[in-house]
Amino acid sequence: MNPLLRSLLAPLTLAGLLAGCATSETTEKAAPTAPPSLPTAVAPPLRPPGARDAFVLLSGGGTPLSNNYSQYLQAKAIATYFERRYADRPSWVFFGVGNREGETPLLADARKQVKRDGRVLESWLPGPLRHNRPATRESFLGTLRDEILPTVSGGGTLYLFVGDHGTVSRGAAPESLITMWQLKRRGEGNDSWNTDNQETLGVAELRQVLAAGIGRGRVVFVMTQCHAGGFHYLGVPREVSAPGAWFKTRPAGTPPKPALPPLLAAGFTATDEQSLAAGCDPDPDPDKWAGYERFIPEALLGLDLFTLQPSGAGLRSFAEAHEAATLVDRTIDKPRASSEQYLERWATTIEKLGGESGLTPRATAALATYRRAVDTGKVSATTPGLRERQAQFQRFTQRLAEQSPAAKDVLLAGTRAQLESAVGSASTRPGAPGAGRGAGAPAEEVRKAWKEVVRPAWKAAALAGAVPGLSGAALEFERRLLGLEDQGREFMLARGGQNPLLNEMYWRSSYAHPATLDRAKAEAVTLWGATRREKIAAWARAAEDAAVRTAVGRMNLPGPRRPPAPGARTNSESTRPLSARTAAERGLFYRRTLAAWEFLLAMDHRDALAELQALIDLERTPLP
Repeated sequence: MNPLLRSLLAPLTLAGLLAGCATSETTEKAAPTAPPSLPTAVAPPLRPPGARDAFVLLSGGGTPLSNNYSQYLQAKAIATYFERRYADRPSWVFFGVGNREGETPLLADARKQVKRDGRVLESWLPGPLRHNRPATRESFLGTLRDEILPTVSGGGTLYLFVGDHGTVSRGAAPESLITMWQLKRRGEGNDSWNTDNQETLGVAELRQVLAAGIGRGRVVFVMTQCHAGGFHYLGVPREVSAPGAWFKTRPAGTPPKPALPPLLAAGFTATDEQSLAAGCDPDPDPDKWAGYERFIPEALLGLDLFTLQPSGAGLRSFAEAHEAATLVDRTIDKPRASSEQYLERWATTIEKLGGESGLTPRATAALATYRRAVDTGKVSATTPGLRERQAQFQRFTQRLAEQSPAAKDVLLAGTRAQLESAVGSASTRPGAPGAGRGAGAPAEEVRKAWKEVVRPAWKAAALAGAVPGLSGAALEFERRLLGLEDQGREFMLARGGQNPLLNEMYWRSSYAHPATLDRAKAEAVTLWGATRREKIAAWARAAEDAAVRTAVGRMNLPGPRRPPAPGARTNSESTRPLSARTAAERGLFYRRTLAAWEFLLAMDHRDALAELQALIDLERTPLP
């Protein structure tokens, strides 16, 4: 367990956990509880004798430009855990292009940044794993159908860990997508590869494949990718409808959609369907790498992700690891469980009742209680399951208040309106688009200075070999870049978060092909890629031609870089305060889910409560 995780979990003594239950209100009459038996359509099946479990890791999607080293560290730790603890049980690993330990790598598929003399330089390495397979749709889905699901279909559990990239589809019905490995060979040459952006796996397709082959088995998952929250809909309905019994007269409207076939799937995600997740890092630092991506595997496995040495005892279930990770995660993550996503769906439906006429007196009273609970953060139901989740959320909220002092008052005593105001203030927070930007030269003036004055002079000097200090592999690389710019590519003035030189550095440095790596060439090329703008600016400022010196002054290019002072430390997500916006989002989510649970109890909605309990039981499935 990393030092940050250990230090933050240390104060959670038994007394502290019990104290979390003491502030809840009680009522004179206990709310009805869920029935002791669950409907067979949603109840986790009894484990038949001889049922087999399966352990599956899916990670390393995208391309070598986006498959970051932190993903490989996470994947290697989980694969190692499978091998050490469950050597006698079937497991499958899918990472990147599919490099295997002890075999010649096909490509370098993991991007790793390294620091040298205060600079961040790019490098790539293969991400070999034992028994690894390519993380492509064809490879993963084919193996899922033919090998994995038949293993668990007799009543076993598929323990699925996804540590990939994720996005959201476009169109009328957007859904979360897992980004699979997208680099595909298009010819015989070493560099004959194309990016296939259609290499994604969505919720609907994965659900269809699982439902077709899972039989009496079930799925428990952890997903750490961006937009992962949509995958709760593997086992949670996307829409829930208010029963007719809540109305004196059933309101007219669109009838509810038919339910999907039941699928026993539940788990935990780093964030919701709409949001990015933290942690994915090409330069993970033991002291600064932060996010659910790191915290949940370290808590679950009891392994240091950098050394693979034991760092703790590990935990007994994904549910325990989820709580441990959530308590220390001060990043943009918004961790949640499937049972909580189910309650959030009910909260959304309940809130729509406010615009309906004809509610029964019981529903009207329950709606008023729901609103009060969200507004105050207090529920009065005494059902053990609700009280237990309330105590957990109180621990989460107290930790949020410690991690985000700016949000402490609104988290602990604010109203719903105040929480929503804190969430809505994102556009003015530091770092938001348009916040705190200094005025620079107009874009057209900068473009003309570069295209018409500086670049022609620079190109002539570089092609003539007349730039001091530019030679060998770096000069060869620069000449290629100039040729690509002649064809319309833009490297100097490109905007956006992605380094426009990244793809060229990968293929031209020799990093792409580890079997023939020329390290001196690779480092020269990537150093030039990191310093090109700075070097061109310095050359132009010292040029004999006054027009070049004047033009570069209009371009606002970086000056000479100063190395950091000895011992200087930079702030990071593991040490900076949690943003007030994220804290408020999490806090409001906790209030709405608890209030929805209390509403369902007040209305004695036994089917919904049974489905909720089935999800909770599934989430708590212990590791064998």
